[in-house]
Amino acid sequence: MFGLPPIPPFEGLHPIVVHFPIGILLIAWLPMLIAIIDKKRRNAWLASTAMLLIVGTIACFAATLTGDAAEDVVATTNAVVDTAIHEHEEAAETARNLFLACTLVFLMVWAVANKVSDKKKPTIALAGAILVAITYTFAALALANAGHLGGVLVHGHGVQAPITAPTSMGTVIDGANNETHDDDDDD
Repeated sequence: MFGLPPIPPFEGLHPIVVHFPIGILLIAWLPMLIAIIDKKRRNAWLASTAMLLIVGTIACFAATLTGDAAEDVVATTNAVVDTAIHEHEEAAETARNLFLACTLVFLMVWAVANKVSDKKKPTIALAGAILVAITYTFAALALANAGHLGGVLVHGHGVQAPITAPTSMGTVIDGANNETHDDDDDD
């Protein structure tokens, strides 16, 4: 019988939650680029970018919250691991703050570009695009760095968030095979 794994405690959610901002925010540049090329549907592409940035930034906050909770219960073994955890935490908070800034800059530029006259729109759009590209680039690099440092913690130092042990697959499979019928050939 198919069974769902147990829901981990809040501090155990970090390994699940952390992948959302990485995946969402590192692809947010794509609809921005398409918006430059596809003038006919530019506003739709910019709306897609806004959604990705907003959802990804919210996911950054969730990742840092669950990471803080995991840090409080993780057993560290030495100063090297403590330092690595601190570096990962600082990098994640920097990435979160940079993406918050990037999202706000993007939304402000988009709003201003939609309010100005057609004569000023190209200048505002170009200046805004440059500003968004700069903040996005720094934010994406910070996020990639935070993800790398998290990977070093898990794969290099063996640090793991406390996840409730799921039922073993052997138990699930054995339970499914132990039905109340007799398959013996004792006849």
